Amino acid sequence: MNIEIQNMVNNGDLILDQQNRRVKLHVYDPLQINELDVMLHEQAVQMDATKVIVYGKKADIEKWQALGYRLEGTIEGFFHGEHAHMLTRYLSEERANSAAPELADEYLTLSLSKAGDGEKKELPAAYSMREATEADAEELARLYKLVFATYPTPMDDPVYIRETMKEGTRYVVVEHEGKIACAASAEVSKRFGSAELTDCATHPDHAGKGLLQPLFAELEQMMEQQGIYYLYTLTRAQSAGMNVTAAKMGYQYRGRLINNCTIYSGFEDMNIWVKALRPTKE
Repeated sequence: MNIEIQNMVNNGDLILDQQNRRVKLHVYDPLQINELDVMLHEQAVQMDATKVIVYGKKADIEKWQALGYRLEGTIEGFFHGEHAHMLTRYLSEERANSAAPELADEYLTLSLSKAGDGEKKELPAAYSMREATEADAEELARLYKLVFATYPTPMDDPVYIRETMKEGTRYVVVEHEGKIACAASAEVSKRFGSAELTDCATHPDHAGKGLLQPLFAELEQMMEQQGIYYLYTLTRAQSAGMNVTAAKMGYQYRGRLINNCTIYSGFEDMNIWVKALRPTKE
């Protein structure tokens, strides 16, 4: 079988993520799983990637596991209400093992103890919220550069931020005295009918003010109005803040992706949190 790799990349079925040294397969033919596994391994070796991720369908989990993949979690509703089961394979022992699993478990327990129903929280006095525009790209880039030493995508580049806006990502910012104090986005996949709430950053001068919960609520409302009902967020497992926020906002924990991407200090584990604004199909 000749798998047309370039067409898969062009369609977004296959993601060759050089920065995070991973290969991701979103859409595939279940009759070609064995051939696809060979192709994924070859692509990973060629680009010096050490992690392969397959967004698998429920019926195919055992087939991928028989090839050496492990189920790390589930993004519920990812495919227009159908689940994406995160099946992973590692090409190095170092990448396969969490650096601090006990700390991640500690923060997860803390977060789950603070679980809420996502009731909208008001902003503190002197803060205001609005949707960002391309004119905000420069200031947003400075914020992300300040907050994150490394990041899975080039969010410190205003050109990149403008491109994501044109492609459908919605940004919301909280301002204080005319300057951006906090930001987050909803990366919309119209093709799959879901959105990732991501790019959350709070300026150090405004940390601890409870700004992210109102941002999440605003983004959720925007997604529902847009007809996107299946939401998820990936949070740094070894950091309490965003995990607590996700739990308070009514997101459900659905697994942990080991050494998933480069963020903050290097490769880090990412927790999966999901929220469906409508019932899923599974």
